[in-house]
Amino acid sequence: MKSILLVCTLAAIFAGSLIAQNAALAPLPPDGFVTLQQIVNDFATAEDAALQKYNGMRILVYGRVGKVTQSHDDYGDPLAVFMQLPNQTTPDVKALFGSDDLPKNNSVSSDHTKADVWHRDWDGNLTKEHAFIVEGENTGIRGTFDRLVAGDIVLKNCNKLQAGVLLKKLSEHGIPTE
Repeated sequence: MKSILLVCTLAAIFAGSLIAQNAALAPLPPDGFVTLQQIVNDFATAEDAALQKYNGMRILVYGRVGKVTQSHDDYGDPLAVFMQLPNQTTPDVKALFGSDDLPKNNSVSSDHTKADVWHRDWDGNLTKEHAFIVEGENTGIRGTFDRLVAGDIVLKNCNKLQAGVLLKKLSEHGIPTE
């Protein structure tokens, strides 16, 4: 009888902690907007609940770009953008951009600080070049939560929000735009 009571008590405590863990995470808004700080905190404080919250969800992460690299994943994604909090030395969110999700004719700088988009005329001469994404900038990246790997929150099928759309989203969520 004592063992049954002990098992029931432990089960109640475990169930209560799971409920408390799930309740501690703020729900994802309908548009999937989340700050980098919020998603990092969700995974740091309640990893299992965060996995349930974000699993397969299309989300929009707003935060600082820490590094831009050519991707070397198994899916052939050409660009990886690492978003990280200013006080962190390791990436927090790894956003993978597929070929269809990037502007054509792009390249990553050798120092991994930016990805450029360039245009050529009919003769092959470079006519225009501009930065697509730059280290240190705050931006919004929409992607599908894929997995958590070695502390990195991985998003796939990503695209960068255009400035006007991002400003509107920030305003809708009460985030100042400087």
